[in-house]
Amino acid sequence: MRSAVLTSLQRFKHVGRGGAWRATSTTQGFGKHSFPQVPEALHELGRLTERRIEEAKVLHPLFYTEENYVQVSNELLFGKHWFAAAHVQELSKPGDVKVVDVGKQSIILTRDKKGKLHAFYNTCRHRGARVLSAGSTGCKQLVCPYHWWAYRLDGTLKSTPPAAVPKERKEELGLLPVPGLETFAGIIFLNQQPNPPPLHSVLGDLPEKLARYDFDDMSLHAQKSYDIAGDWKLIAENFVDFYHIDAVHPELSKFSRVDDHLPYQGDGQYVGFVTSPLTDCGGPGDSHHFNSFARLKQIEANSALFFHIFPNVSITVYPHSVYTLLTRPSATYGRTQETLTLLMAPDAKKQDVCGDEYHEKCDALMNFVTNINDEDVVAIENLQQGLANMSGLGMHGEFLPKYDWPVHRFQNMVLNGLRGSLLNEDMMPSLDNAFERKVSSASA
Repeated sequence: MRSAVLTSLQRFKHVGRGGAWRATSTTQGFGKHSFPQVPEALHELGRLTERRIEEAKVLHPLFYTEENYVQVSNELLFGKHWFAAAHVQELSKPGDVKVVDVGKQSIILTRDKKGKLHAFYNTCRHRGARVLSAGSTGCKQLVCPYHWWAYRLDGTLKSTPPAAVPKERKEELGLLPVPGLETFAGIIFLNQQPNPPPLHSVLGDLPEKLARYDFDDMSLHAQKSYDIAGDWKLIAENFVDFYHIDAVHPELSKFSRVDDHLPYQGDGQYVGFVTSPLTDCGGPGDSHHFNSFARLKQIEANSALFFHIFPNVSITVYPHSVYTLLTRPSATYGRTQETLTLLMAPDAKKQDVCGDEYHEKCDALMNFVTNINDEDVVAIENLQQGLANMSGLGMHGEFLPKYDWPVHRFQNMVLNGLRGSLLNEDMMPSLDNAFERKVSSASA
């Protein structure tokens, strides 16, 4: 097996250095993306992971460490699938604008004067200059800094000073829109495929699980940005890997034990688990600090939910708040941009708590979750370094089925996603659904 893996690796490096496979596209034409094809040698390396977990091996290190392949996989997974771009709270008012960079691709998000959300490629239609370098609020128009071509927030071309452009030409020269834009759980999702499938078609039963959480009405308390020396897939895997809690999070492990994490998993492009019941431990997330989401069932009001929506957003749902980890591959190989966002339930502030005290409580909760994430960043960057050591040895890691089923599920979403398909649920293990049964039988 080791020699076969090494042979595949050598074949990939030979093809990858030549760059021939990078010229092949699966979608062509004006305003459409050109997607590279994945070398067959890499599909071969993934076949040991595309097995039932009892027989499978962890995804080969090459998937995280070989520059050519990482670039191709990023282009495919973020080019042909729905991915998370921002929170609706970041564009809550007309005139709000945000720039989202995904690898070498840059996208502008806007909310126009009618309150509608838009997404455009950050490229001027005149000479191709980058239109915006940063977001803003109260924006009236988008102006390219090169020749001052101006666009409305709905993407239509407004003016080309000092030249005059006929109206019919203006109608043809608006910013190129990203084909797919939908929202779910207070998050803006984008899809760069022409005529993409509806977002709900890939989410499976997740909307039902989150139906009583009022995500769109949450308030954004704080954000923290990270520049991580690791592949974005490792960040996703770290989130769904609760097996590392004892080793990496000594304080968290005092009240959130490894074996307290139970599956909350159905069909769909996500990984889900839960800790229930929650126990107050004298920390900033204790139940007496905040009001819960108003419509929860009692069992939900005493549980923490954890979901990773493929490919790039992790959501931790407490009874009173939500924090997310939204990752984007950097234009620099081997690095990932991550944004941690804390959002509070619509009526999280208790009536007898003043505004300043409530803000302090939210700050304490933000410090708690960022401390946990800071510990994770150290572990992720160490893992990236270790995988680089392994990549030339033909060595795969091992799964422990009891604890590693979430990682196995995510890695198979990656492999299926590279083919443009959804996860093969038939290959996933049968999981205990005791928590889901309790939710279904509980009254609101």
